[in-house]
Amino acid sequence: MKKHRLIAFFVLAYLLTWWIYPVLKVSPLLGIFGLFGPALAAIIVAAVTEGKQGVKALLSRVARWRVGLPWYVIALGLPTLLSLATAGLNYLLGAPTFIQVGSLTVLDLALFVLVVGEELGWRGYALPRLLEKRSPLIASLILGVLWGLWHLPTFLVPGTPQYGLPLVAFVLLTVEYSILMTWVFLHTVGSVLIATLFHGAINLSQGLFLGSVEGATRYWLLCIVYGVAALIVSVMLGLRTRRNLMEESRARVEAGDA
Repeated sequence: MKKHRLIAFFVLAYLLTWWIYPVLKVSPLLGIFGLFGPALAAIIVAAVTEGKQGVKALLSRVARWRVGLPWYVIALGLPTLLSLATAGLNYLLGAPTFIQVGSLTVLDLALFVLVVGEELGWRGYALPRLLEKRSPLIASLILGVLWGLWHLPTFLVPGTPQYGLPLVAFVLLTVEYSILMTWVFLHTVGSVLIATLFHGAINLSQGLFLGSVEGATRYWLLCIVYGVAALIVSVMLGLRTRRNLMEESRARVEAGDA
């Protein structure tokens, strides 16, 4: 495990999540426990390979809140804006209404917070280590694919939210999400809190503004809209190095400007 930390993390993240799917017939709500598979995997691998200090460093990312107000606005606002853009594209392609605002449930609000169980693993543990030897873009592509495939059982098990929907479109979408979230991550000193807000805003805004759009159509339209945003960010990531971004972000925090 010490020699292959990332492989160990991803294997555990899959195993600690996928065990839940056979028992979803008892209650679909049990799927909530699967959200914490990546977090548990990250804590286990950090504890084995780095000890208490590693776990402490990992968990500290959740409390990194001094990143500047603009990044809170971006984390919450960008996914909302892109969901609205997708609704607009759907309307231009022939939908009868531009937007149909859905209703939020207690479960929707709970999931907004509980995605921290994913983000502590994906952005808290895996992304920093992928960035050690890879460019931000390559790290984003690797993480995006593995993050997307982590959802595989939800496309195969009847009764799950994504059953029967196009997996290829979803994996492409998680790659695009990943590129945007890496950009935010590098500007916020690796804050898992901001990553959680971004992830939660993706889910919440799509539920609010795209709930009436047919599943497969929604995925492909989102791929187009997020693809444009990811392309722009990819150029930005190529122009500025990971080290420079992290140093600038840390300097802002230490100077009290953030």
